[in-house]
Amino acid sequence: MTRGLALLLSLTLASGCASLGFAHPGNRDWNNAVNDAQASASHGDFETADSILTRFARANPGSKEALETAYWRAVFKLDPSNKSASVQDAMALLDGYLADKRPHQHGVEATTLRRAAGQLDALNKLAANASTQAKDATTTAANAKGAAADAKADAKAAEANAAATADAKDAEIKRLKDELAKANTELDRIRKRLSPTKPPR
Repeated sequence: MTRGLALLLSLTLASGCASLGFAHPGNRDWNNAVNDAQASASHGDFETADSILTRFARANPGSKEALETAYWRAVFKLDPSNKSASVQDAMALLDGYLADKRPHQHGVEATTLRRAAGQLDALNKLAANASTQAKDATTTAANAKGAAADAKADAKAAEANAAATADAKDAEIKRLKDELAKANTELDRIRKRLSPTKPPR
């Protein structure tokens, strides 16, 4: 999460917590539910916080308080310390919350959070794409390095084969020269033997 988005989320959370006290002072169950959810979230137990709000919404369908559970669930899902945080889930909750025609206690905050979540989601996708491209580039570089190493090895082997072939040819030429020299020597010996001997004077 970027510093600007993190700061925006923190300010929105603070604003939301401050506005809780005058939301529905006569609905003790709702205030207890939100207080319990916030207490769980403050201790890092976001799963319990979400469960508390979900149970309240199911027990009070169609109520204004049940609508507000969507806002608070989205807030907790956007908390950077939530290990199971989900920007997509938070955006879906905020979209449903803002689309509802009933009055919203946190309409302004929800709208701001929705925009911030959209930007965060876009940045996450860009980061994921950049990471994928970097991995692909690393793989390509590694493959190229491997291919270069193979080519170098092949060239070295070819050079060694060529050198061995040249040595073999040199040895063969030397052998042929030696044999030719021996043949010439033998031929000279035969010629001398066959030459007529001059009579003494």
